[in-house]
Amino acid sequence: MRALFKSGFLISFCLYSVASFACDVPESQAYHSISTKDGAIVFDLVPIEGEASSDGSNSQMGIDVNYIDCASRAKTLVGQLPYLADTGQVRAAFFADVKGGSESELFVIHSVGIHSDTGVKYSGEYYSVHVYKKSDDGYSRDERISKYFGEGGDILTDDYKGFLYVFPYKDQLSVSNKLATTAFSKWNDGIPVQLTINKEAKIYSSPVFDDVTRMYLIAGDKVQQEAVEAGWLSVMFKTPKGKEIRGWILCGDADGC
Repeated sequence: MRALFKSGFLISFCLYSVASFACDVPESQAYHSISTKDGAIVFDLVPIEGEASSDGSNSQMGIDVNYIDCASRAKTLVGQLPYLADTGQVRAAFFADVKGGSESELFVIHSVGIHSDTGVKYSGEYYSVHVYKKSDDGYSRDERISKYFGEGGDILTDDYKGFLYVFPYKDQLSVSNKLATTAFSKWNDGIPVQLTINKEAKIYSSPVFDDVTRMYLIAGDKVQQEAVEAGWLSVMFKTPKGKEIRGWILCGDADGC
């Protein structure tokens, strides 16, 4: 009898525990909800202010990322995904460990179709990666990690037969693989990184193809990495005469990126 009582007590306690911590999360409209330790992340469709349709109704919708606290039922805005004349879609949303952080961070990959002539020969979607870290009242944007993964789209060559640039972070696997690299670990820890140029590399004044300069590096040149953004590197090259030259190059132009 005592054993039966003990067994019944344990079952009752377990059921009570599950009920106590269960979170009744409202429907996530733009992407499936993601459970957290004490709540959930949901993706809501919201009207875009000032974007009315021809009949006067506001049919233009953006995507808000919200955190719901299970205990208080409070909903807190985490972030708003970019609206570029289109709602776009959430390609991936997941938690991942960022080396040096005490808790996993939330990664959201968003893409939107390019519907206007920007002067750049884009192919496909325009992507952006948004990273959020746990804060006292929910989650806040991690600007540093967000900028590292950045935004962009695939860019075609002038003859449309190849690519000048391919945005490297379109899905969870590409982000997870990068987080596991020595290159990311060193950058995240602030360790100085010296790279070797592996082929002739054009130097740009910013991580934009239109901002190309007349300068270039050649295979074997050693550069100091100063910043990373969406597959671009900000580097410093010191000439044999000691002159320092700074600019941006593509990640693929340097070994160890």
